[in-house]
Amino acid sequence: MKLSTTIKLPTYSCKLIVVVVDSVAISAEKLYKKYKINDDFGGEAEGALLMPDLENYYLLIGNQYLTHNTIAHELYHAVVRITEDRDITDEEAQAWLVGHLSGEIYKFLDKKKLVIKHG
Repeated sequence: MKLSTTIKLPTYSCKLIVVVVDSVAISAEKLYKKYKINDDFGGEAEGALLMPDLENYYLLIGNQYLTHNTIAHELYHAVVRITEDRDITDEEAQAWLVGHLSGEIYKFLDKKKLVIKHG
């Protein structure tokens, strides 16, 4: 399984690509190769945020770990990275971005009829 959506964020001059995958580690390694990043992702993970540049942020979530907890956890990393990369530390701006991204992600997951577990 590999389902993805791209959320454009013109205010921040970037986009967040959300990808639900079978293996976060395998998908991360493929992105490293695509962007010529010399790094080793390591072992399997529930989710991950990869930032190959300041315009593209990849939020990977393992389909077997599709929980509200994992989504919130990875979304937090995404918002902190996107805002801090632009020297924005205002909590209100970060909170608005969390709300916007949450709505878009849950709309995408609902459209794809994916079941989100509690936990």
